[in-house]
Amino acid sequence: MNIIDNKTFITNALNIPDDLDETQWKVMHNTILLCRASSRAWLKQSRTYASERWGIDFVVEAEEQMELTLGLPEPKPDKVKLNPDDKSRAIVTIEGICQSFALWQRKMAPEIERWDRERLTKALALVEPIEAQAKRIRELLEASR
Repeated sequence: MNIIDNKTFITNALNIPDDLDETQWKVMHNTILLCRASSRAWLKQSRTYASERWGIDFVVEAEEQMELTLGLPEPKPDKVKLNPDDKSRAIVTIEGICQSFALWQRKMAPEIERWDRERLTKALALVEPIEAQAKRIRELLEASR
């Protein structure tokens, strides 16, 4: 499956025809900017799909091999490390959890008020580990004063 034109977009280069007009250039350049703007979301969606289908270990191994084959540089280390050192951080990070939760909360907050006991119980079970971790972090912050 090809999602890009392999005649124009080649590894580490562009094959720009000599007779390209302004409109064609704008279309090509817009495609490049779209890829730049969307690549993180596309990667996340692709990783999620593969993880749900074949498991996280498959995704980690496959992506490491692809990155090696493409000669991609190692990811720059975080200034402040909050995530594990293995490849699972490409799929689950504390920042990603926060963004996902914020999106979920924004969309679901009005509806939560109308949930029945079963839904409330399930939701509580899912957020309790986050609440417990936040409590522990607060304790550590207090102790470090």
